Order: sequence, then structure tokens, then C-alpha cells
Amino acid sequence: MKKIAITIIIIIISLSSIYAQEVKIAQGKLTVDGCFWGLYRYTKDTTTINSFARKNAFLGMTATITNWAALRLYIDVAETTGKHLYDAYATIKPNSNLSFIIGQFKLPLGVEVLTKPQNLELIEYSLIGRTPRTPKGTRDIGIQGAYTHKLFDLAIAVVNGSGRNVLLDGDNYKNIAGRFIVKPFNKPTLYAGINTYFGKYTTGNFQRIGLEFNYTVASAIFKTEFLSTKDAALKGSGYYVQAGYNLNKLQPMCRYSAFKYQNSDWCNEYAIGLNYRPFSDNVKVMLNYKHEKLSSTLSQNGVLAQLQLAF
Repeated sequence: MKKIAITIIIIIISLSSIYAQEVKIAQGKLTVDGCFWGLYRYTKDTTTINSFARKNAFLGMTATITNWAALRLYIDVAETTGKHLYDAYATIKPNSNLSFIIGQFKLPLGVEVLTKPQNLELIEYSLIGRTPRTPKGTRDIGIQGAYTHKLFDLAIAVVNGSGRNVLLDGDNYKNIAGRFIVKPFNKPTLYAGINTYFGKYTTGNFQRIGLEFNYTVASAIFKTEFLSTKDAALKGSGYYVQAGYNLNKLQPMCRYSAFKYQNSDWCNEYAIGLNYRPFSDNVKVMLNYKHEKLSSTLSQNGVLAQLQLAF
């Protein structure tokens, strides 16, 4: 037992050293990051779930080759379906404002999608951040160009539309994702914008249009998004409103989200959370309560608890 404890301590110190000091490689540097979640879930609708879950265990590596070129690899070492790879792309930056990435990456689709997993304030994504967000997932293979200005950001991506870890597109159509945000006061945490994703897949054309607003100034946190969806002839729409406050090491949060397909009932969810962060988001204990209306006759109540460790 003593040997195991010593080994764990050595690994943690080594990882912390890598993250803080970086590792020199042939022409640049290598940084390592990671995040692990342990989850407990108790939910009840027609059935009851009372379970501990491992969830994800991400490990990332970024190799900065020069001031204008870098490589990124991000994997889930706990994945059980065989699709371990999340990000695998190269970045080229001709200047500080302009960048291009090619490979497999996250699409530019709004506040919630682009928030790093360890920085999410609630354990689960909103209703629009789950299945309705994209037909094949929020990561895809393609190329993206982005321009960053002190008053606005613009990103446009052209991808296969086949989803994560699908190496060859099943058709000749390409999908396009784009995002434009305005930062009126030159503050990166205060912005409003629009994002879109459209293209074609096996059952027909699809389209996503999203509106987003983020306000994180001082201790206040407020964000909201609206999403309109269209999959062939099926249309849907939804939104969420989220607010919270940073009280030193405590962070209370609340969110209301809703989504509706045409000719269907509204699904909605109330989520309340409290986060304890003794060392910012690197070590975070999260406790959530949710009430979700799944249909006019079915609802779900649940309590979720999560321990997050990141470096």
C-alpha cells in the first residue's frame, strides 16, 4: 500500500511539473493537461437509477513547434466504445489575429459548446446542448479559419459532417459551421453573437441557427442561448438561461432550459447547483438537483454529485 501511495504521489508531482514548466522538444515545447470526473447519479422517472459512474478521463497534449505552428491531441482514456480520440489537429497562425486549424476539432457553435469541460458550471449540458445541437456531434474533421479582433471574433469551418473519428465522408457534400461574436467593450467575457451550422446528411438537409450572450464580469455569471433546428422537414427550437455567482470558494448556479420539436410537447428542465472550488476549477466538488419534464405525462427528478480533478 505504501509503494502504491508513493507511486501516485510521484505521478502527480511529475504531471504538475510538466504542466507548470513544460517540456522542451526539438524546436519548441510540449504541455500536458488532463481532467477526470467521478460521478454519482440518482434519478427517478418510470425507473430509478442509483449509480456511481466513472464518466470521462481526458488527457491532452499540445506541442508548440514555433510561434506560428502547433499540434493538439486530446483523448478520452476512459472511452469504452473505441472512439478515444476527440481532438487531433494542427494550428497555423500567420499573425496574432489570424489562425487556421486542420484535422479533427470542436465546431464553433456557441458558449456552451466552446466552454472547456472543466469550466462548465453545471454537471450536465442544457437541453439544447445535448442531442439537438448537431446531427453527428460537436466534433468533426475538416478545416477552420478564424480571425480575432479586440471587438469581434469570426470563425468559419468546412467539415465532412460525418462526426468524430469517421475518417472518410460517406458522400460528396461538405457541411459549414460559422460563428460571429461582438465584444463591445473589449472584454473577452462580455459578448453577444450568432452561430450557424448547415449541410446535408443521409436523410436530407439540416440547419442550425444559434444566438448567444455571455456576461462574466467580476463575480457575476450570466449566459443564455437560443437554438433553431431543422432536420429535413422536422423543425425544433429551444433555449436556456443560466445565472450564478462566485462567492470565494463557493459558486451557486441555476439554469432553466427548454426544447420543443414541432407538434410535440415542450421538454424543460430546472437545474440548481452548488460548486465548491478550493483551488479554482482544478479541484471542484459539484452538487446538482434537477427536475426535467420529458413529456406531458413523464417527468424526472434527480440528484447528481461530481468530483472534478484537472491539471
